[in-house]
Amino acid sequence: MPDELTHRALATSAFNESWSLLERSRTGNEDLELLEVALASRHHWRREGGAQQVAIADWMVSRCFAELGEPRLAVRFALAALEAQPPDAPAWLRASLLEGLARAHASAGNAAARDDALGRAHAALEDEEDREDRAVIADQLATVPAVLD
Repeated sequence: MPDELTHRALATSAFNESWSLLERSRTGNEDLELLEVALASRHHWRREGGAQQVAIADWMVSRCFAELGEPRLAVRFALAALEAQPPDAPAWLRASLLEGLARAHASAGNAAARDDALGRAHAALEDEEDREDRAVIADQLATVPAVLD
């Protein structure tokens, strides 16, 4: 069994690879790799991370499923991310997890749920005092797709 440091290193590496794959055009095989590395990161964070890392891992898995047009799983993991967040989650994390839920609902074509989650995310972000953290999450919120009628 990998030790604590190995789990952390593998979780971080897989998470970073997920971002790399999300941010570029992918082939069909790379779409599968995207899910593979996002789920690998989740696996390792569940072994060694705290509630915050697990919530972020579920957020990433949700984002990957939304990107790949799998809305049922995107919503499921977005809700899991919200459930996993620690009770003392910082405002940026609460806002980010709600952004994931909004994105998941957008992928499902549910405009009302998307708009509700997005509104809650903006409200949570108002509590973030760190300007850089607030800017990063505001940029994420700006990329949540609209639901076309």
